[in-house]
Amino acid sequence: MHSNVRYIGINQRVPFEVLDEAIQAYLESGIISKETILRNMLEYTAGVNRAGKASKYVMQILSRNGEILTRLKASLQDAPYATLRLDERKALCLCLICMTYPITYDLLTALAQGFKVQDQINKKFISEKVMALYGSNRTVDVAIDALLPMIIELNTIKRDKVSMYSMGKGCKVSTKFIEELIIYTDIKLSGSKSILIDDLMHRPWYSYFKTSTGNLGQFSKLIVRKESAVGKGYLTLK
Repeated sequence: MHSNVRYIGINQRVPFEVLDEAIQAYLESGIISKETILRNMLEYTAGVNRAGKASKYVMQILSRNGEILTRLKASLQDAPYATLRLDERKALCLCLICMTYPITYDLLTALAQGFKVQDQINKKFISEKVMALYGSNRTVDVAIDALLPMIIELNTIKRDKVSMYSMGKGCKVSTKFIEELIIYTDIKLSGSKSILIDDLMHRPWYSYFKTSTGNLGQFSKLIVRKESAVGKGYLTLK
């Protein structure tokens, strides 16, 4: 799916509120403020060392997705980031987290495939699926424990009881750029060069989003629509 050596890179929860505020500040100023992020993180994370580590993850998410955020700002046409609905900001954060730590995408894909055959999934199922890709070790287990509360917060799944999870309500998205980013993330992280438009909504990744899709030919910031030799449209990275 990615390279043979899969990058994990995360072992502690990043609260949505902190990342959301950091994105807003970055879009307004173009600056990643370590001090502000750490101060906000301390409101959600006990201990300076743990907060410091989680803050570094926020900074990585911003710095590694700087070009995407720049394009988002341009697409908003000077409208404040806060005007995006909460669901859309959560969808954005989910994509950025996945782009920074692809294990998140792999985890969500495995979960979506599992939910197609059963309504609830236990922690053992989750661990087995992810460890089949990343290896069975403590680092992977710690990453899963960090990611589960994050993806719950982002509407993908919900915790029914201890170690039991079901499908969440998903994120409703109508902002064109974020719709485009959702597709871009899937193409990029699945290792596909393109996705047939007819297959789009059947792919596991889209289980977590409710999009209007509309005229896919309008996408132009991150992906483009092309026609195949057999007359079927597909989407590919720009």
